[in-house]
Amino acid sequence: MLFTFAGTSVLKGDVKVRFANSDARARQLAKLGDTAINIVELPSAMDKASAVAHLLTLPAFADVQDVLRAEVAPRAKAKPAGTVKVRVTRAKVKTAKVKTAVKAPVEVTEAEVDALMQAVYGTK
Repeated sequence: MLFTFAGTSVLKGDVKVRFANSDARARQLAKLGDTAINIVELPSAMDKASAVAHLLTLPAFADVQDVLRAEVAPRAKAKPAGTVKVRVTRAKVKTAKVKTAVKAPVEVTEAEVDALMQAVYGTK
């Protein structure tokens, strides 16, 4: 994505790098509680890395050089050794009503129930 404005602001004591396509973003940040807002128009539309490189050349951003460099530094996501990310989805199960054709009571022995339980669930 390309941006035409870039700069920094301070939110709750932390310096944040900001990108926008309108100078109205500065007013919006002020309403949201940001302070020390310093957003400048870029010479042309730029991606984030190019915009930060341009900001590093401006004297107005000399005091936030380390924050600007950290913005474009590659971010490595550290995963603990031995972990695996697994995605689990829910399966939809449809149930159907079954009508029984037998009206007379059926007697089942305990041995038959045990055999069925063993076959279906692997236990008695």
